Amino acid sequence: MSVAIVIPCFRQAQFLAAAIESALDQTAAAAEIIVVDDGSDDDSSEVARRYREVELIRQDNRGLAAARNAGLRQARADKIIFLDADDRLLPSAVRAGLECFAQEPAAAFVYGAFREVRGRSEHQRFVRAESHTDLIRCNWIACVDAVMFDRAKLLAIGGFDQSLGMCEDWDAFLRLSRTHPFGSHQEAVAVYFKHDQNMSNDETMLLHWIDVVRSKELERGLDAEQLEAWREGEAIWRSFYDRNPQPRTARIRGAISRLLGRR
Repeated sequence: MSVAIVIPCFRQAQFLAAAIESALDQTAAAAEIIVVDDGSDDDSSEVARRYREVELIRQDNRGLAAARNAGLRQARADKIIFLDADDRLLPSAVRAGLECFAQEPAAAFVYGAFREVRGRSEHQRFVRAESHTDLIRCNWIACVDAVMFDRAKLLAIGGFDQSLGMCEDWDAFLRLSRTHPFGSHQEAVAVYFKHDQNMSNDETMLLHWIDVVRSKELERGLDAEQLEAWREGEAIWRSFYDRNPQPRTARIRGAISRLLGRR
């Protein structure tokens, strides 16, 4: 099995070199390292060109999902990791992912633990999800950097949903896990840095896209157990971010009522 590492980048030249070097510094080498410059107006492309091992794609700014999809289409490897330009892979990332796939050959993706760093504070995060129903409750995976995908299976569902402004990784996990198994391991494979430029700092926008992804999953159809998990998820996400005790949209309230047979 071969692995591609795709690094989407938009105005993150100051972080990009470290991300590329973490992709190069793998105990099991990646077959491809692809940087997708998503219309940056800084020197992101120039940074990527310093590395002869890196293939550079430049495109007009189309958003994170589109940048990931460009790398997905360009890659030729069997498996693929998406590394955000402001994060890092640990040297074990490729090896640990391939070992997990060897145990779960039918999996659409596998994931490991990651280290979350905020200033001088660091802690390791891992929550084991075992089923599509678990992922309906919450995006327990949390960090796309810690995931290795089967490239063909991700391509088969159309890649990441480019209509989403956030949470496109969770949406992909949900769509893949509807029809395929997935695996996990507890080895730390990535470092996620929390800083002022993180998209997830805008909690109002994040909550909006969480609602959008949850609504999409509801519309795809849920059985009774999955619906209960979906409803539990509302409380989980609200406990993370939302101080408003009321459901956030009439659309979601109406969808629940229809599924429960109430009018």
